[in-house]
Amino acid sequence: MIKCPHCGGEMEFDAEHQMVTCEYCGRTFNPNETIEEVKASKEVNDYYNGTAFQCSQCGATLMTFDDTAITFCSYCGSQAMIETKLKDQLNPDTIIPFKVTREECIKKYNNLVSGFFFAPNYLKEQMNVEKFRGIYMPYVVYSFKNKGQITNKGEKFNHHSGNYDYYDQYNITADIDSSYEGMSYDLSSKFYDKFSDAIPHDYNGAVPFNHNYLIGYYADSKDVSEDLYIDDAVNVIKEDIKQKLRQNPTFAKYGCPEPSFMPQLQEKKTGLFPIYFLGIRDKNNNMNYAVVNGQTGAIAADLPISFKKYLLTVLVFAILIYFLINNFIILNPIEITVFSTICALISLLISNNQLTKLREKLFNLKDKGKNKGKAASAKNYKKLPEFKTTKGFRIKQVLGVIAGDLILLLQPTDDMFYYGASILILVLIVLSFYSLVKEHNMLSCSKPPQLEKRGGDL
Repeated sequence: MIKCPHCGGEMEFDAEHQMVTCEYCGRTFNPNETIEEVKASKEVNDYYNGTAFQCSQCGATLMTFDDTAITFCSYCGSQAMIETKLKDQLNPDTIIPFKVTREECIKKYNNLVSGFFFAPNYLKEQMNVEKFRGIYMPYVVYSFKNKGQITNKGEKFNHHSGNYDYYDQYNITADIDSSYEGMSYDLSSKFYDKFSDAIPHDYNGAVPFNHNYLIGYYADSKDVSEDLYIDDAVNVIKEDIKQKLRQNPTFAKYGCPEPSFMPQLQEKKTGLFPIYFLGIRDKNNNMNYAVVNGQTGAIAADLPISFKKYLLTVLVFAILIYFLINNFIILNPIEITVFSTICALISLLISNNQLTKLREKLFNLKDKGKNKGKAASAKNYKKLPEFKTTKGFRIKQVLGVIAGDLILLLQPTDDMFYYGASILILVLIVLSFYSLVKEHNMLSCSKPPQLEKRGGDL
């Protein structure tokens, strides 16, 4: 915590004006300039310190750098933070200061939610929106240098003789001189990769670490290895260079399919990057998250669906479609049954696809930070448990398909059998979509961090 050298009041970093401001006397300081009074009263070393708080609800531990004692937990939205102790953290190499204000952050979120018609009303409640908190998240930044020659196999058609095509094979040599800088990845298992990937930072805005930028914000500490994402960065670079080589006329002419090389890691730095974090609980105690890049203003959020709004929209469109069909198209009972059966099949395919995404999300199969680099194997993936709603919607949809096929196979003479089967199929589809919406809402939820360290779950 840093006090104003003039009045002793609390100081806070102003993201809008990029200055450190005293709340009491109004003095402002450039965070990059040395304040002699502060420097004289504070030992300068390789560590920065703050007050560590632990949320009693989800177990998340954050550091703060002012006199905040109780506030909303940024991860679970609970207003229950318990002071623990002073904590030292090793200084990172760089920091990207907050440039987006909290008010701008809230405005971006409100615009996003307002533009999503199916969003439940609790996401728009001002009390929940006000829980946005700024956190400096730990990142690692890689820089790669690629210089030298690479040789790749290529071939070109020569001639055709008999039943054979003859090709001339070549070794294609290319000189590469490229650099990739500022490739950043978050080092917190609590910050899901899908969010950090969706709101990348611009490393050009990084400055040498200065603890003055931390005032008024939280900071999280890294809990995964700095080397975890090197392979991911290498794959990105290799794919980018491959695409550029394929655009080269020589490589395109001789069809070098897979130019091979290995980018060399030149530098690795750590940094603290700004994120606004919002966690909102629904009525079932599940968490919906929204994150805003505190530098660029980019936003990513999990948005559940209100089934009431969804059903109302479906009914409106169904009425419109009914009048259009009734006035311009005449369908016989058999065609109506076929149409309903096809709808049941399509809904089954959509539901299965959604289920796969849900299982990947719930078990964090694609989040390297959460799994500490351990990827789930295909064998283990098959052993993952099913969800309670899975059998429900599958049974409804399968019954709908069976009902339609049975009527079409028996071909009864009374049209009421066709109409009855079609109505039954459509009712089953609506009921299965209700289960699908529930699964989507589960997909859009995340459990608060660190629960596995405390035992139990929500």
